[in-house]
Amino acid sequence: LANVTYVKEIGTAAEKSQRVQTLASNIAGPAQADGIKVGRAAELAKADLLTDMVYEFTELQGVMGRYYAAASGEDAEVAQAIDEQYMPRFAGDAIPASATGRALAIADKLDSLAGIFAIGKRPTGDRDPYALRRAALGLLRILLEAEISLDLQAVIAEAVAAQPVECDQTEVAEAVFGFLMDRARGC
Repeated sequence: LANVTYVKEIGTAAEKSQRVQTLASNIAGPAQADGIKVGRAAELAKADLLTDMVYEFTELQGVMGRYYAAASGEDAEVAQAIDEQYMPRFAGDAIPASATGRALAIADKLDSLAGIFAIGKRPTGDRDPYALRRAALGLLRILLEAEISLDLQAVIAEAVAAQPVECDQTEVAEAVFGFLMDRARGC
């Protein structure tokens, strides 16, 4: 993963995985998830991106990760969470069923929002090349439907602080929070 660029300005897939692992471990408690399982799922979450199967069929990211993790003897909830990190994948899709999957999905979406906002590539008008609106709506649906009580402003600030770019962290955190609240009005 160290050789796979996630987004040039914010690093590799390995660096994203490390940020998500830290964030997910901190979200585990409020999400009522086992911190060890969340950490392991976050550690393995992006590994399937290196496989020929996912390279050829990108829609299988996470799905193949679940199969590979299960075949390697990983805990069933860890394997399930690897698939669930991308949920909900579209409007009307289910949220992650496991607490581990919910914590991982929240952390992954928060890291994406924080990173892209930190480099100034926020969605504008009809342009949303990083699918941040979908990430925001998915994150909010998980929090609301699973009734997770999370200090959203604190975890946003943590996600922004972890980004490897120079930015006004307070301004970026406020912008991410505002973006989420704009989406929440539609939920």
